[in-house]
Order: sequence, then C-alpha cells, then structure tokens
Amino acid sequence: MQAVTHLKHPAFRAACRLTESAPREAERRFLMEGTLQIAKALHAPLRPLEVYIKEETEPELAASCEQVGIPVYSVSKGLFHRLLVSGYETSTTAVAVMPYWNIALDEICVRREGIVLVAERIQDPRNLGMLIRTADAAQVRALVLASPLADPYSRACVRSTTGSIAFLPIVSCAESRKVVDTFREHGWRQIGSSAHAQQLLWEEDLTPPFCLWVGNEETGLLPETREAMNALIRIPMGGGAHSLNVAVATGILLFEAVRQKIARTSPHGVPA
Repeated sequence: MQAVTHLKHPAFRAACRLTESAPREAERRFLMEGTLQIAKALHAPLRPLEVYIKEETEPELAASCEQVGIPVYSVSKGLFHRLLVSGYETSTTAVAVMPYWNIALDEICVRREGIVLVAERIQDPRNLGMLIRTADAAQVRALVLASPLADPYSRACVRSTTGSIAFLPIVSCAESRKVVDTFREHGWRQIGSSAHAQQLLWEEDLTPPFCLWVGNEETGLLPETREAMNALIRIPMGGGAHSLNVAVATGILLFEAVRQKIARTSPHGVPA
C-alpha cells in the first residue's frame, strides 16, 4: 500500500480531478465511495482501477484489492476529504476510481433477450441513481439513457446507486429517435410508461424480451416517443396523487414484469 501525504502525488491529483464533470468525461473515469460498495465491485463486471483508503482504516478491503492486483493508496486524514468534495469529515473511509461503461447501443440491441430499460430525459441525478439500483435488482440487462440530462457518473447519482452502477451496463445516446430506430431495426418490442395510456400495466404481456421506456420526471415521454411505442401502459392511481416518482414507478413496472415471468415459468405460479 502506497502512502499519499501531499497534493502533488500524481495518482491522487488525477483522482481529485474526477470530482468535476469535464475531467470525468475526458478520462472516462469516475469515483465510487464506500467500503461495502467497493468490496462488491471487486467481483462486478465493472471493477475498480485503484482504491484510496483513509489512513489505513480498511485493512480487509486493502488486502482484497491487492489480491486481485488493484493498486491501493493510504491517504492522510487532511487530504482524504478532497476526494469527497467536502470541507468536513464524513464517515466515508474508501473511494475507488472506476472506468466508464464501454458498450455501444448496437451491442445491447443485437442480442434480443431479457429486459432493457430506456430512461428518457431524466434530469435529477438521484432519481437516475435509484433507477439504476432498481433496474439492477430486477435483473434488467442494461440501461439506455436517451437524450440524457443527468450525469450517471456524478457523485449524487453514483451514491444513490449504492454500488449497482458496477453491475448494470449503461449506454448514453444523445437522440431518442436513434434509440427507438435501433431497437426497432433489431426487432424489439418497445413498451412505454405513460399517464395517457388506456391499458393498465398488468393487462400487457410483460414477458421478455422487450424494452421499457420511462420518461422525464415532469413531462414524461416525448410525444414522438410515445407515438413510436408498440404499446403504452400506466399504473392506476387514486387519492390526490397524479404521478409517482420516476424511480418508484419504474420499480412497479419492472417487478410486474418479474411477477409475470415467474408466473409463466414456475410450476406453482405466483399470486395474481
């Protein structure tokens, strides 16, 4: 384990730059915080490139990293907070440098199986982080960000994923139309979530393969995107609520798909 005792340490200085969006995008690397999240990522498809530990406080994590050849740095207490964009001390004792997901839209579409979640114009990074966590729990194959507004590799988003960002492949595409067309070209069924839909979620066949589209927190899916869907579904609501948080709604939709899959594959089925 190497010691970092000053700001001029080249690896530490490079890691600190990743707290800003432009260097993250240029280097295609981001920061993940938390001992448990980093420990899980050691066995994930997206693995840490290097790990920084506050004053040797995590010997088990350090040993696990070194066993698989991941560089580990011990950072003095006075410097560690610079990786957290925080002027005060927190309970976080480990930060990992992670690579961006390197996967193209065509790679996702060419294998027509499972469920792919498409999130259009999501603007709140915390909502996006919860979407990633929820999709991972539902065993979604990948997340496609169509016309994205939030940065999936920002600190707020990564923290909200609680480590799931290392397990769920993420693809960003600047134009929703391209995403629609690419899935269509590969024969995917595209289902959109919309308050305008006539059909309730359990009335639609949600057994894979298909891709599920969810839209912006305030405006939902773009009109042209809704029109391009093979089907539109909605969640019934009562009381004074006219909408749900996008991550909550996505969880309901995805786990209805999980329920339908179990009902069709299990000899005993599941409750309707």
